[in-house]
Amino acid sequence: MTTESPTPTFQQETTVFMSTAGMPGRFRSNFDFQLALALGSADNGGSAVGECFSTISKIEDGDLQGWYNAWAETARRVEGIATECLAGGHRVSASEAFLRASTYWRSAGFFLERADETRIPAWHRNRHCFRSGMELSGILCETVEVPYENHKSLPGYFLRPSTAVEPRATAIIIGGGDMTAEELYFFTGAAAVQRGYNALLVELPGQRGAYYSDPDLTFRPDTHVQLRYVVDYVLNRADVDPERLSLTGYSMGGLFVPRAVAFEKRIKAAVTSSLTPSFLPSILSLIGLDGDEPYSEIADLESRVNASSPMARLLLGDVRERFGMLDRPIKDYLDYLGEFDLWGLEDEITCPLLNIGGAGEGDLSGDGHRFYERLRGRKAERFIQESEGGEAHCAVNNRSLANQIEFDFLDEVFAENE
Repeated sequence: MTTESPTPTFQQETTVFMSTAGMPGRFRSNFDFQLALALGSADNGGSAVGECFSTISKIEDGDLQGWYNAWAETARRVEGIATECLAGGHRVSASEAFLRASTYWRSAGFFLERADETRIPAWHRNRHCFRSGMELSGILCETVEVPYENHKSLPGYFLRPSTAVEPRATAIIIGGGDMTAEELYFFTGAAAVQRGYNALLVELPGQRGAYYSDPDLTFRPDTHVQLRYVVDYVLNRADVDPERLSLTGYSMGGLFVPRAVAFEKRIKAAVTSSLTPSFLPSILSLIGLDGDEPYSEIADLESRVNASSPMARLLLGDVRERFGMLDRPIKDYLDYLGEFDLWGLEDEITCPLLNIGGAGEGDLSGDGHRFYERLRGRKAERFIQESEGGEAHCAVNNRSLANQIEFDFLDEVFAENE
C-alpha cells in the first residue's frame, strides 16, 4: 500500500451527501455514504449487515488506509468462505459468499488513489467474486462486451428473467462517476429481473470497469454517441422489445441519460436519480470551492482546493484521472467538467422521464428541478423525504422504495405503448 492517510480535519460534507435521519451516522465524511451503499446491497444478497458493521468498527473517520485494510480483511475472509464452500460442493453457500465478497472488495477499493498498487487488484477481485457468485447462482446473467468504436468494447452484463427467447421490456442501467456494472446488479438489476424485465448493466467510457480495463476509455461529454452503440447492441437481440426500451442513470448518470435521450429516440422512457444539468456546481463544492466565486479568477487555485475529505481526494485523483485530466492543472479539469452540460437540450427530450430526488441531496430548488420544470414531454418527479428512509443520494439507503418508484413508472409507460 502506498496511500497516505490524511489527518481527518475535513468539514461535514453537506452537498449531495448530506447527513440525514435515514443514514447510518457512523462517520461525518463520505465514509458514511459508502457504508449505506454497502448495507443497501444486502437486499439482493450483496452484503450482510453484521459483516458491514463489524468491518467499520475498525475504521477511524477519514483514514483511507484503515478503510481499505478493514474492508479488504472482510473481503478476503468471506471470499475464503466461498472457496471452501465450493470445494465442499455447497454451491448455494458459495454463491452467496462470493456475491458478498464482491461488495466488500468494491468498498475496499473505492477510495484508493492512482499510485496505490492495490487499486486495480481490488477491482479485479470485485469482478471475479461477482462473476463467480452469479455463475453459481442459477440467475440468467451473460457477461457481455458491447461493440464500441475503434474496435473497443464496453463491459456489462445482460440479465433475463427466463430462458424463453421472446421480446421483453428491457432496462439499460448505467451508474455515474464511480459505480461498477457489478454493483448495479444489487442496486437495480435484480429488481428488474424480479419484475420480468431484461436488464443490461453497462459501463460507459470513464466509468471504473471500462477505464480500468482500457485506459483509453475516459469520460467524454457526448454520451449520446456512446449510448448509440449500447442501443444498437440491445436492439440486435431477439429477446428485446424495441417499444419497451428504457434508460436509467444514477448520480452523474443523471446527466448522461438526459443527454442521451435528447438525441437517441429509440429509447422509449428514461429515469434519472437525480437530474444533473451540470457536474460543475457539486464538484466545486465537494473540493472546497465557493461556486459564487469564479474559479477562473482565483490566482492560487491549486492551494485553495481543500483535499482533506475522502470524497475530495477521490474527485481530485481517481475521478480526475478517468476524465483524462490527472496531469493537467485543476483549472483545465474544471473547464472540461463545464462541457458536461444539459442546458439548451430541454426541448429535445421527448420521451417520458421520471426524476427521483431526495432530501439528502437538498430541496427542490436546485438546478435539477429547474431543468425538470422546462421539460415539455411527459414527466414525473418524486422527492423522497427523510421520513421514508430513502432520502440519500440515489436513494442508496432504500433501494426497495426506489426500485418500486422506478419500475412502477416504467410499467405504466409501457402499458400505454401496448
